[in-house]
Amino acid sequence: MKSSFLFTNFSIHKMKISNLVSNIAGALIFATLLLFSPLTRSAQAQCSADLDNNHQIDGVDLAQLLSQWGANGTADLNNNGVVDGPDLTQLLAQWGSCSNGNLSSTTLSITQTWAQQPSGYTRTAAVLVPTSGSGPFPVVIMLHGNGGNSSFINSMGTTLNNAIRVAPNGYSTSWNVDNETSKAPDVAFIRELIALLKTYDNVDDAKISIYGVSNGSGMTNRLLIELDGAAFQKAACRVSQMITKMYHDGSFWFNASGDNTYNQIIIPANGRRIISISGTADTTIPYTGGSGVGTTFMNCQESIYRFAQRMGESGPQLSDAAGIPGNSTNGYSAPFVKYTYLNGQVVHYKLIGGTHGLSVNGSTAYATEANQIIATFLLQ
Repeated sequence: MKSSFLFTNFSIHKMKISNLVSNIAGALIFATLLLFSPLTRSAQAQCSADLDNNHQIDGVDLAQLLSQWGANGTADLNNNGVVDGPDLTQLLAQWGSCSNGNLSSTTLSITQTWAQQPSGYTRTAAVLVPTSGSGPFPVVIMLHGNGGNSSFINSMGTTLNNAIRVAPNGYSTSWNVDNETSKAPDVAFIRELIALLKTYDNVDDAKISIYGVSNGSGMTNRLLIELDGAAFQKAACRVSQMITKMYHDGSFWFNASGDNTYNQIIIPANGRRIISISGTADTTIPYTGGSGVGTTFMNCQESIYRFAQRMGESGPQLSDAAGIPGNSTNGYSAPFVKYTYLNGQVVHYKLIGGTHGLSVNGSTAYATEANQIIATFLLQ
């Protein structure tokens, strides 16, 4: 009986190995046939299989893919929820160097298909590269609000001029967070955009930030939850905290297929630096949480605290009264109140009397100050 069990078990493992070898062999043949086609050269330029971000598709990337075989991991290059033969084919087709040289001011394009665009749709992102210096430069990906577009790239004045600014266009001028018009696979879009950016020599892979405002901030919260730790290092959320679907019952939530049903628990990457700014007089997305723009929001201060917990904060949430008001010596103005976790790794600014546009009593001076606060945090 025991020998029969061992033989059966061995046969099963042998079958799995045989299937894996068959997949590898098939992928090698397919990759060889496609290696010099225009389609494959485009895939090589994107370097989606550069899993260790060394601008080479090599044995390290192959080993990482094989270690994730049959599971959902960073090597799921076609975003179908499992690492399998098509991912292996894509990796082998990209084998070798994948540097694109230096990035210049341009428009980047990525094609996706989904229910609203079954025949394919080209997503675009405007890029502005600093006019002085040779890099590598930090990168700030800027996500516009609902109704906006890539012109958001100019919204921060000169505060981000020392960084490469990248402003993607949301489908139907929105980002797929909850009840927006867009049902586009935006997490996959930003993941692919980051992978593409990392193929350029003047991009600093270790200094990639995501900054979003309003609906774009909601998308930034989603990316903090769903993108792996290697994708980006810092985030800034302006006038939108998490919705209650993203965090409840002590856990963060998402859906592995990339939609916004938020029905699966996920553990977000840690080690990131996060800043958020919201106003107490915001009637679009209420500071203290509740209903707004067709969904339900968390309290701003709890939202940032839950991220701080994930980054390693072990203490209780700071009380509202524990915030430090601005003054003439601590670097921000009196209407701002600052809440700090983990020695400044995670911070929140409450703007007393601030609207959705961060104006106070009709003055836009504090919105301009918020630009500087955010830029300093992202570029320091």
